[in-house]
Amino acid sequence: MANSVVMRSERKAFDRLKSGKTLWEVRLNDDKRKCIGVGDEIVFMRRPELEDRLPMIVEEKVPFTNVQRLLDNIDLVDIGDYGNELEFIQQLMTHYTPGEMMEKGIVAFKVRLA
Repeated sequence: MANSVVMRSERKAFDRLKSGKTLWEVRLNDDKRKCIGVGDEIVFMRRPELEDRLPMIVEEKVPFTNVQRLLDNIDLVDIGDYGNELEFIQQLMTHYTPGEMMEKGIVAFKVRLA
């Protein structure tokens, strides 16, 4: 049986996932994300109200030891609406500290609408 995990998503990121413009969701590779596998469901809840739900299926899961390795392997346009790599890294650092990312790594989930 597939897992179902709830994750919060900022409004802009939620809308990009819903429209299919974002193919890869990037998160800290913490214990919660390590338990998610291909075929599992991620239900995104749009912040701040957490009323809108967006169920998605994980098609691929790729862990990375650092952000640069991720950017070497996944096109930035498939991650989100970022002007450049620095903007993406700055956005990540609003959620995770450099120490957390170094210790746990990051993970990219290729997702599609359920």
